[in-house]
Amino acid sequence: MNPHSPDPTPTPDPASAAAQRLGTQMKCLHRYVSGQLMRAMQDQLQGDDMSFSQMTALHQLRAHAALSIGGLADLTGLSLPAASHLTDRLVQRGFAERRENPDDRRAKLLALTADGHAFLDSMDRRFNETYQQVFGRVNRHVIEAAADNLAAIMAELHTQDTRHPPTHPARSTQENTE
Repeated sequence: MNPHSPDPTPTPDPASAAAQRLGTQMKCLHRYVSGQLMRAMQDQLQGDDMSFSQMTALHQLRAHAALSIGGLADLTGLSLPAASHLTDRLVQRGFAERRENPDDRRAKLLALTADGHAFLDSMDRRFNETYQQVFGRVNRHVIEAAADNLAAIMAELHTQDTRHPPTHPARSTQENTE
């Protein structure tokens, strides 16, 4: 090889290589833990006769306080008729309620009820129990170091987000009329 010719394989950026290594490890951890979480979630959903779409809708309602049916459809990836049907089932079960939209009295907003919050709280407890069962088998010092490192990563990401907030696509005007 000629010492004056450039190396055809560039040396990877150390930060990029570290990020790729962490991403690979996170993906492996996610695959392992998600199998456990999905089993726990499936057991709870079947026991409560709840569909995955209904659970997703409840999570979106908790995150957004109140949504139009169009907004819920956008966030869950459902068609407007499917979101409307799902809304009817959540209202019938007492997990959600329709409210007047203060900006448009002809339109309705969907919001969680106390029963909807209680259902999500029970699901959160089940998830936490599953995490504790999985990670409870790992050496305490390894878990503490991992938790400290993840907290540092989250703190840095949140700091960057406050300096450069992510942009979100504009909501359609149609969702505000439903």
